[in-house]
Amino acid sequence: FLDGRNVTRAAPAELQRTGLARSFQITNLFFEMTVRENLRLAAQVLEPPSHLMRPLRRTGRAANKVEELIARFELHDKVHEQVGHLSHGEQRRLEIAMCLACEPKVLMLDEPTQGMSHADTEETEALIRGLTDHVSILLIEHDIGIVMAVSDHVIVMHQGQKIADGTPTEVRANPAVQAAYFGHG
Repeated sequence: FLDGRNVTRAAPAELQRTGLARSFQITNLFFEMTVRENLRLAAQVLEPPSHLMRPLRRTGRAANKVEELIARFELHDKVHEQVGHLSHGEQRRLEIAMCLACEPKVLMLDEPTQGMSHADTEETEALIRGLTDHVSILLIEHDIGIVMAVSDHVIVMHQGQKIADGTPTEVRANPAVQAAYFGHG
């Protein structure tokens, strides 16, 4: 449910209109396009439908959002680079930026740090922590350390069942979580 509406079977465009943006475990970018082009494509939803088949404007809400995201994600030196040439960590952060281009209420991140180097993981963790004041984040992540570092509320699933629900401190102290994820309890 999102804002009281059941969105379980909603199409992707409908989910986006309700305020949900998603980043999947498998990176979903246009690898032959530049960083700026990927961001611009994602921000296109901010333009009126009548502008959809017109040349991209250099001003307007979408263009302003692209510039804001370039600054926020520190992408100035990468804007003209083809996305396929970015590191895995840079691609994942770009994908998060693209999700934010549509100004969502809720950002769903599925394994955002999977396959990253330690340095990229730390950078992405800091990035996610910095977003929590602007958007609600639903984080699906197996790295319990990241979950605890960026969350103010945690629900732990184990073998398809909810085993804990609370603050990071409460969840960390939960015997079922300790047994399932920390190997003791």
